[in-house]
Amino acid sequence: MIESNKVDQSDINADKVIGRDDKSVTNNTYIQNAPIIFKADANLQKLIDAHEKEIEQDPSYKEFTERLHQFLYKKVDGELRDLEQKLDDGGREHLIMTAMDAKEKITKKITKSSNYKSAQDIYTYLLSNIRVAFQHEIYGRVKSGSFHTFEIDDLVVEKIIDPYLHNIEGCSLNIDKEDIYGLLYILTGNCYIQWD
Repeated sequence: MIESNKVDQSDINADKVIGRDDKSVTNNTYIQNAPIIFKADANLQKLIDAHEKEIEQDPSYKEFTERLHQFLYKKVDGELRDLEQKLDDGGREHLIMTAMDAKEKITKKITKSSNYKSAQDIYTYLLSNIRVAFQHEIYGRVKSGSFHTFEIDDLVVEKIIDPYLHNIEGCSLNIDKEDIYGLLYILTGNCYIQWD
């Protein structure tokens, strides 16, 4: 015999209850082509201003600063792989020729403007900050293996290429997007950042 017809319905979870047709709608709103606002880099702007003044005065300066020299030459750390091998190992074999061209172009540009200490300071600042941004905001995702190549590429554009390109705009060094990528590939080729 049944003693009670009480039912306990606590801790019950369910999805939507549908009598016949599901008429619910989910709206996702994506804002495309919204203007991206970059934080102004005051330190970089000071370096650019100093460079513009130095160009006006036109002093001869014939030495690379030590820090820039370090970035432009290989840092020996473990096994030695060239830029091609590093990109190939990181699944970026499609970028090898582009990367080598960009690296060569920016290296020539750096050498050409090496008479100006202020230009060297700008390149050193960019190399240093690109390295830090890559190591702290991108490399963890590369290493995890959980991200597609295109997602990493998008992150590189968002965290490195676009912000620095925006902040260097108007400088007489005429640094363009390919040059910023070239700096990234200098760091790759000289063992400061890895893609695998």
